[in-house]
Parts: sequence; structure tokens; C-alpha cells
Amino acid sequence: MKKAEFKQPSALFFSLIAFFIIAFCGGYWTQSTNKSIVNQQQSLLSGISRTQASVLERRLSSSFTSAQILAYEVEQNNGNGKWFPNYASKLIESIGGIENLQLAPDGIISDIYPLEGNETAIGFDIISTPKFKDEAMLSIKNHRIFVIGPVALVQGGVAVISRAPIYLHKGTQRELFWGFASAVIYLDNLLEATQLKQLESEGYQYSLSRKHAATKEIIVLSSSLTPLSDIQASTNLILPVGTWTLRISRALDAQLKQRKITGYAISFTVAFLLSIALYAILIQPLKLRKLVKEKTAELQELAYKDPLTGLPNRRFLQDSLPRILYNNQRRKRISAFIYFDLDNFKRINDTIGHDVGDQVLVIAGDRLNKLKGISDLVVRLGGDEFGILLGDIGDDKQAGEQANRILESIRTPIKMDSREYILSTSLGIAMIPEHGYDLVTIMQNADMALYQAKLKGKNQYSFYTERMKISTHNLIKAEEDLTRALQRNEFEMYYQPQFDLHTNHVFGAEALIRWNHPEKGLIFPNDFIPLAESTGQIVKLGYWVLESSIAYLAQRKQEGRPDILLHINLASEQLSDPHFVILVQELLEKYQVPTHLIGFEITETSILEDIHLARYLLQTLKEMGICIAIDDFGTGYSSLSQLKNLPVDLLKIDRSFVMDLENDPDDRKIVEAIIAMAHKLNIKVLAEGVETREQWKMLAEFQCNFGQGYYVSKAVTADEFNQGTPIVHKD
Repeated sequence: MKKAEFKQPSALFFSLIAFFIIAFCGGYWTQSTNKSIVNQQQSLLSGISRTQASVLERRLSSSFTSAQILAYEVEQNNGNGKWFPNYASKLIESIGGIENLQLAPDGIISDIYPLEGNETAIGFDIISTPKFKDEAMLSIKNHRIFVIGPVALVQGGVAVISRAPIYLHKGTQRELFWGFASAVIYLDNLLEATQLKQLESEGYQYSLSRKHAATKEIIVLSSSLTPLSDIQASTNLILPVGTWTLRISRALDAQLKQRKITGYAISFTVAFLLSIALYAILIQPLKLRKLVKEKTAELQELAYKDPLTGLPNRRFLQDSLPRILYNNQRRKRISAFIYFDLDNFKRINDTIGHDVGDQVLVIAGDRLNKLKGISDLVVRLGGDEFGILLGDIGDDKQAGEQANRILESIRTPIKMDSREYILSTSLGIAMIPEHGYDLVTIMQNADMALYQAKLKGKNQYSFYTERMKISTHNLIKAEEDLTRALQRNEFEMYYQPQFDLHTNHVFGAEALIRWNHPEKGLIFPNDFIPLAESTGQIVKLGYWVLESSIAYLAQRKQEGRPDILLHINLASEQLSDPHFVILVQELLEKYQVPTHLIGFEITETSILEDIHLARYLLQTLKEMGICIAIDDFGTGYSSLSQLKNLPVDLLKIDRSFVMDLENDPDDRKIVEAIIAMAHKLNIKVLAEGVETREQWKMLAEFQCNFGQGYYVSKAVTADEFNQGTPIVHKD
């Protein structure tokens, strides 16, 4: 009896502790669930915001650009407006989304197309109207397009109006302000092109705003009837008139509050019931011992099982492999280990979400499990990595056949939530005992084979060979050489002149890196830049190039040499570095080099990796006064239409279009079209690979601005470039 009385208080004490722990965990789980819902909603809102902002940005950019096009035509016609009605009609028809176009000589509206319904706006004084005067005067002063709105028009309706200042004899001492060219967009028509109104009816809130050009006051152009809630996402619209902001939100306060109340109630209920159950168990030692024994068995099973896919895990393989291989050796069986992962699986996690990624792994594991034979073992090694131990095969041909079945199975599209995902995998195969007899050796050799399969283009398999070990050793040595080269300063900058096709003047250069290898001699970038990218050294190497180039400009200034524009190549990894702009500012300040003396060259493909981030970074650099150039244009996947949304100053035509310019009429048409369209966007053009006088002449006839190539000079050292040899034509 005393023994029972002694146990009862202890059981009650432990039950109370269990109650509070479980209640706390339940409350924490409730909070975490709510937080997860908020994060998911935030991610959804971000996607909606970017989509709607993209629609608005395209409509507004096209419409605002029409005002600049109209201003350009007025300048070309020396202020004569007889052509206006026909030209405005064609412009509205080709661009779309514009309600009317206006001309305002001396700031007073005199011409409107279409005139019908807009007669009351004739004679309206843009400059003298107090509401618009500040922005108009600022626009005239800065030679920049500006926007007003929302504004109630005298002819009726609420609109946003972009106005581009017009100057006759621009760029000369006779420059004269002529007036404004305007494009009018009705807000209602603009919003109809989006889904904002539909989203509002579904419970979302939105707000479209901009900053006043003169006062910097935030002006709300349009918003939902219901104010924005705390859970919201915003996207900036990069427009010719500045940056606008679209915010979208959705109120979840009531839903979250209800979930919190329900979660707490369930947590306390579960805690109460479990604590009662624990109390009952504690006062029954025999039942408790039995329960402990059962739970211990479950934990032992979990230690060998992957919790997501239910497949055996790495630990199970490690503990079981010696026994399996011993039995195979005793029975004289041939085995093979296939090591593989899903190609580009990280992209699914990063773009769609880890929840979808987990489902993909479960489906992939299930497919592999269905392919295994009686003596085979399928394991999940971690992340998206799997392994299959083929326990009894005849030869490597049979292993290859199984590998092909795996490839075909993984390639079968996965359908989830009305979406279809197409996967592929790369496999590395190590034969046992030929390629190893312990887990470490087998997996290392299979991993080398997997690496080779990826190098050959992925979605295939490779068998391990001794040559792979040598290749891996050479790769490791090359990586070590590159690391030591940075430490020992074995790199050197070369400079290739860039010249004006119309003045024969060398105005700048492209900075190019060379590696003075102590054993191999001078190594060109094509032979070590891919290695730097694959090893992550490209960022450190890019910063070395940046500082060396800026230091060279500072040295030229100290030596009294003329200023040049030095173009520096940027890697895509540098575009994604949030500290890159700060680093550039620090280096320019350290060496006292003006921003207008440097330019950055970016390839099309590096911009497309994250076009929103790249556009923001490039805009920041351009506002600092740095020249922005697109390198190797025509070899990537972008288009001239995309350039209007990027802050580009210079377009470099890839040498592949120039090298056969004299003989290939298609190349001539492409080059001439690129130059003409780029000039329409106020972007200058430089042709790479100019090697003959005939190419020079043809490019000059096409109105190409600049050139670069062996006709003038290859890339040379700093001392050779400083000599400044004049250009001598070989006519």
C-alpha cells in the first residue's frame, strides 16, 4: 500500500510536466503554422504583384515612349507640325493603350489627335498651371520626360499624362526649348489590361503609386476601396519617367485568429488527454516497460529509414553493405552500385517550393522502388541523391540496362495540382568488386562517374574508369593552381583599344585578364574562367580585375595621360552580389577616379538569370554615371524589345556577325537592323571583331558608332597601350 502511495505523487508530478510541455509545443506549433500561412501568402502576393506590375510596365513603357518618339519627330521636322495627325494616328495604332497624343508649343496645347471629344483641352497652358508648373519646369531644366496624374482632364475623364520636352537644334549652342509632346492614358483603360479589379473582387487590396518629380511626395494613382492590410507585397515598375510602385495585400486577420483559437484549444485538449494517459501508464509499471520496449523498436526502425520517402537511408546502407558484399563474394555474385541525383532539382525548390520538391522526391523514390529486383536495394542518401545496389547481375551490360530503365522512369512527367513537371537524372556506376569493396571507395568512384555524366550533358549514365581518377586529380590540381595564382598575384591586365569609326580616335579600351602561369606561360581567359566559375573563385577574381582596372585609370591620371573610357567585364555572380555597388563606390573613392571613366560589360545570358535584380543593379550603377554595355549581343536569348526596359548606354555586336560582313548579305542585314533599332532607343553601338578596312567602311556606312578588333590592335599590356599608337588605315 505504501509503495502505491509513493508512486501516485510521482506519477502526478510527471503528468503535470508532460501537460505543460505538450501544451507549450502545441502553442508553438500553432504559432509556427500561422507564420507559415503568412509566409505562403506573402510568396503568393509577391508572384501576383510581379505579374501585374509586368503588365502595367509594358503598357506604360510603350505609352510613355510614344511621347519621346513624338518629341523626336518634332525635332526632326524643326518644329513643323503638319505631319502630326497622320503620324499620331499610326503611332497610336502601332503602340496601343494611348487615348490621345498632344503637341504643346511653348507649353500651350495646340494639336490633339484624335481631336473629337478633346476640343476643350486646346489652349491649355501646361507651364502656367500651378498644379503642373513645378514638374514642367524641372523637366525643361533636366531635359527629361515627366508624368502627371492622376488628373481630371478638362475634356473629361481621369488620366495619367507623360510629357516629353522638345528642343530644336539639340546639342548645339542654338538649342531652343520648343514645347512638349504628350501622351494621355486613361487610368480606367490602363487598369482594364490587368486583373487588379478582379483581384479586388476576390478579397485582395491594391495600390498603384508614384513619387512627384519635384516634391518627392507619394501620389496614389489608383487603389482598392479597402485599404492595404499588413500582409502585402510590392513591386517597382521601372519606367522612362521614374519608378512607380504596385502594392498588393490580402487581409487574413480573422482567419489567423480563428486558427490560433482552434490550435490552442486542440493543444490544451491533447495535452490534457495525453497527461491523463501518461498518469495511467506511470502507475502501471508493467505496461510502461512494454510501451518503452515497443517505442525502442520503432526508434531503431526510424534510424534506418528515410522519413520522407520511406526508403532505407545512408546509415542502413553503411551497416548492411559489408554483410551483403560478404554473402555476394561467398556466392560469387557480381554487384554494382548506381549513384545518382535529379538534374537541376534545386531549381524546383527555389522557384516552386520545398513542399513540391518533397512530393517530387517521394514520387521518384516510389518509381525506383518499383524497378528494383529481389536482391537489389534502393536507398535515399540525402537531399535529391539516391543509390541502387544491384545485388546480383551478370555483367556491366546488365547494369547499363538497369540504368536506362531508371532514366526512362524518371523522365516520365509528374502531374501535381494541374501542373506537369519533367525531370531527368544523371547516373554514375561503380562495379563491385572491380571498382571497390568498401562503401567509401565504391561511393567515391560512383560519384566520379556521376560527375562525368553531368559533364557530358546530363540525363545519361557513365561507368567509372581509372581515367576519371586522373581527371579528378588534374581538376583538383587546377583548382589549387588558381587559388595560389590569386594569392601570388600571377594575373595581369591587358587592354584592347576601342575606337570611333567616324573620327579615327581611340576613346577607350576593354580590360582583359591574362594568367602568367609559372609552368604553362601566358593563359587566356577561355582556359581558366570556366574553372573559376565552377569553383566559386570567379567573384574574387572579378573583384581583382575591378580594382586593377580602376588603379590603372588612377595611374594614367597621375602620369598626365588623357582620360579613356575603360570597359570592365562583369560575371553573373557579381550581378547577384548585394554589396557590389558599395564595393565600386569604395574603390572609386579610394583611387579618386571619376565614375564616367569606367563602364561595365554584361552578357545577355547573365542578365536573364535574374532580370529584375540585374535591372535594379544596372540602374543604380548608371545613375552613378557609369556606362552600361551589353556584350556579345545577338548570341543570347534576349531581344531589342527587352533593351528598352534596361538602362543600357552601349550595345556591342558580337564578332560572329562582323567577321563575314563583306561576303554574307544576311549578316549585313542583321548588323544594319541592330544599329538602326539601337539608335532608336538612344543606345550607341560598338562592333567587335573589326579586322579589315572594308568592315570598317561598311560599319561606318551603317552609322555604327564604335569598333574594336585586330584591325587596330589586339589586347596589349598597359605599357604598350600607354604609347597610344595612332590609327593608320591600310587602304
